[in-house]
Amino acid sequence: MVLLIERRKTISIKILIVDDEEIILEEASEALTDEGYECFVASNVEAAVEIVKTTPGIRLILTDLKMPRKTGADLIMTVEIELEKDIKFLVMSGHGSPRVPGNDINIASYPFLRKPLGIENLIEKVGSVLETKG
Repeated sequence: MVLLIERRKTISIKILIVDDEEIILEEASEALTDEGYECFVASNVEAAVEIVKTTPGIRLILTDLKMPRKTGADLIMTVEIELEKDIKFLVMSGHGSPRVPGNDINIASYPFLRKPLGIENLIEKVGSVLETKG
């Protein structure tokens, strides 16, 4: 008897997921890994910045907006301005609108995903953001 196993192709696109909630990190990374993406996770902005510095080829950062100490907006500013990296962002929040005080980043100009995350919605939004140019 021959057993055929279907194997998903590897997309080999690197995604960094940043959230202070462990369950979000687990669910998002599992869902995106199942889709063939290579996922990295960080529970705070400082850890995320280290991953960006040491991991070449990250194409997308999926970040929570409100986290202790530093916010997703702080992460965007660090990556885009200080590190001068050309990485796409997808901002997520359990709050109604993507607003955060304290820096000059226009969060409303970034793609937004409302929490709690629906896995199908997450996968669709990630694919959409990765397909956009710029």
